[in-house]
Amino acid sequence: MGTTIVALSTILGTGVLLWWRHLDRPQSRRDTTETTTIPADLRTAELVLTDPYQLTVMWQSIGLGSAGNWPHIVGGVDLIPAGAEFDVQVVGGQKLSDWTSEETRDKLAQYLGVAKVLVSQAGPGFVRVELRTVDTLATSVPAPDLASIGVDLESVPVGIREDGRTWLLRVLYAHILLAGATGSGKGSVLWSIIRGIGPAIQAGFVDVWMADPKGGMEFGRGERMWVRFQWTADGILAMLTEAVEVMQNRAASLRSAGIRKHVPTTDAPLILIIIDEAAALSAYATREQRQDFERLLGLLLSQGRAVGVSVIAALQDPSKETMPFRQLFPVRIGLRLDEPTQTSMIHGQGSKDRGALCHEIPDTTPGVGYVGEDGTSEFVRVRAFWISDNHADAIVDAYAPTPVVTVVDNDDFDPSTFDPDYIPGEDDNDELGRAA
Repeated sequence: MGTTIVALSTILGTGVLLWWRHLDRPQSRRDTTETTTIPADLRTAELVLTDPYQLTVMWQSIGLGSAGNWPHIVGGVDLIPAGAEFDVQVVGGQKLSDWTSEETRDKLAQYLGVAKVLVSQAGPGFVRVELRTVDTLATSVPAPDLASIGVDLESVPVGIREDGRTWLLRVLYAHILLAGATGSGKGSVLWSIIRGIGPAIQAGFVDVWMADPKGGMEFGRGERMWVRFQWTADGILAMLTEAVEVMQNRAASLRSAGIRKHVPTTDAPLILIIIDEAAALSAYATREQRQDFERLLGLLLSQGRAVGVSVIAALQDPSKETMPFRQLFPVRIGLRLDEPTQTSMIHGQGSKDRGALCHEIPDTTPGVGYVGEDGTSEFVRVRAFWISDNHADAIVDAYAPTPVVTVVDNDDFDPSTFDPDYIPGEDDNDELGRAA
């Protein structure tokens, strides 16, 4: 993305220019006379970051350096929708946790006069400091109009990201683990996914197998959209058993054909298994049911992706006892959680230092969370579309597949015996009376 770069001062202590940049403007390094308007809530930060003496005093006061060995701001300061951000080359010997600790972040926020500071790793020896003056995800996000055309199952629109871009979620060839406390917005995330793949459901390229252990109350309103719908433990286990059989048959077919990855068709659609409140089977069921659930879930997670069988599991407590095989979910979404340890359970050790702060999400922002995917160490802060009950009903009305009407061909029908005046029941009684 282009930038407009404006020199505000020269940092003598490091011998480089410190720039403030607007990320939404064309790049223009030659013109340094244009005045960049700094938002009022960043004025204190501007004064500190553009004054070599004040910057040195800040590092020293917070304990992030020593004489002749100060952190070094590189690349300038970028103005972003949420405030500003910049990268810092840390002092040799410092740990990432020296910067990401809650105490250090609070000191930086107070010193720079901003509401919140976030710190994450930007690379070996570098951290990214974000000055938050505005929460771009503070208000709910209404879902766009329902689409009537196809959808990319590897880029399903589910909400918005913190930077304002659309949050795209991979559903095909992925398993998704969704964790969040009561009232954190898990329902909106799930319904947003269903909304996003709606055209594919209607066209027959996706079959949703829904497991709702809460008696079917949460997703019963969408029953017309589900190819399978179970709400009892035994019923769900039977459904998962059937899914394993389909998965293994597909794997055998692909192996015989020399194909490594299944492409969904109307004859062999993506089977999307959604398990709401998975703890009902993994922690609160009988011993035999738990064992069956772990066995079936392990098979689906380890073998299902390539053959077009995906699992989305939602739960409140992401502990190992509640959700086994967490490492087999390549996409993990952490909404508001109660404890820092739960953030580590969903996103892994060190996730807090890398920017995932699920335990700091306020209860006033349901649907806000941090998304992590295998293959990247970064987390994306997002908010799912707000889906009301009325909107959920509209999704069902728009995308529920049309029932197939079976026409029975009665070869024994004789057109010559057809009586247009015949009234079933009434004329039958007349015939019986005359026969008597």
